[in-house]
Amino acid sequence: MRNYFYIIFLFLGFTSCDDGDIIINNFDFEDDSIESCAKVGRPKVFFIINSDDIFESISLVTNNTAISELASILTINTETDISFNLDSNNKINYRVYDGSITTDYFCNSLPPSGPKVIQEFVSVGGTVKISTTRIYLDSTDSDGDGIKDADEFDGDTDDDGIPNKFDIDDDGDNVLTSTELYATGDNTVFQDTDQDDKPNYLDKDDDGDGILTREEITAGDQLPTANVNDENLANYLNFDIAERFTGDITDITTRDNVFNVKYTSVINIENLQLQNQDGTGEVISFESYRLGEYNSNSTPLIIVPTTPDTDIETETEN
Repeated sequence: MRNYFYIIFLFLGFTSCDDGDIIINNFDFEDDSIESCAKVGRPKVFFIINSDDIFESISLVTNNTAISELASILTINTETDISFNLDSNNKINYRVYDGSITTDYFCNSLPPSGPKVIQEFVSVGGTVKISTTRIYLDSTDSDGDGIKDADEFDGDTDDDGIPNKFDIDDDGDNVLTSTELYATGDNTVFQDTDQDDKPNYLDKDDDGDGILTREEITAGDQLPTANVNDENLANYLNFDIAERFTGDITDITTRDNVFNVKYTSVINIENLQLQNQDGTGEVISFESYRLGEYNSNSTPLIIVPTTPDTDIETETEN
């Protein structure tokens, strides 16, 4: 979709102005998908190249520390927008060339000798605003536990700070949700051992014997599913065995919750002013300019449950 902007022409200098012809640039990039280069320890470059009917590019060069140095990510911060002013360290460049360019033009360690820049505008004012959203790539069943997100809603049964739809152990009983769902041979009715109308995967005392499932263990093996009788029936599913372990319990299922996600960042510039570098002093102003949208690669998101209302998120770049 093409973007159209109200363009105001300003001229620097108070005693004279250039009455010559003005080339009007609408800075209209039909494809606003942003690419980037990672240069650890150097400013990061975000750019769009157009070679359809004119050889042109627009780029943001920044050393803002809120922006990741990784090639495939702008930021994983989805809580707070990134905002910074354009200055000598953070610049927008619009260029027109006498030939086509590729990503190498921005990403090579040494700038290429060609093609030649025949027109250039550089920012002399403006504020960059970057908003980022996280997208779960498996949005049908984000945690892979066998229950669709739409059926888990946003509840947090075990109060570990992770909604059930992202939690591999919804009730926090140290038995994975995926192993508590259905009775053997039946994948239509949720298992409810104590018949309290609460399915096992949401029940902290699966057999209703008054002992929490996570406590029906031994010092030698703290996984509830491993403590079984001679008939291979787990204690936590056996009403006739109600023995509480009183020692320290290891949170077996506070293992990593790993999801494949991507981050989409939209870059807007408020009150953008671009000055022509031809010596005329011409300045083109935009009240609001959408530079474009940057999409990260697929990235593992790791959520580790800790205490209620607290969770830790980390990401790993592939």
